[in-house]
Amino acid sequence: MTEASKRILFIASRSPYADERAQELLDMLLVCATFGAEVSVLFDGDGLWQLLPDQASDQIARRSIAAQLSSLPLFDVERIYADAKQLAKLPLPASELCLPCQPLSTLELALLITQHEHIVRL
Repeated sequence: MTEASKRILFIASRSPYADERAQELLDMLLVCATFGAEVSVLFDGDGLWQLLPDQASDQIARRSIAAQLSSLPLFDVERIYADAKQLAKLPLPASELCLPCQPLSTLELALLITQHEHIVRL
């Protein structure tokens, strides 16, 4: 198996604008996808806030994470997951998020992690 075909799981666990980590994770994810890695994304904890539409990022002079996330399918990033328990706590139903994601139970999350050679969590 070549380096480019490695399976990489990116775990987005930071709120979108608390610091630069959410943006850094997205940048790393896009670079890996561009160079042919099999990329999956898991939104967990505060990282789920990245999926909320209509973020007013211009008020803090930042690019919208939600707008950037919506471009993931253009980079063939289609394996997008969320912690089902945490997803249920958001103020919107999953159907209204900026990006469709597959909710996973605790057991399914554990299985997902074991299916990847590399894990990047920010």
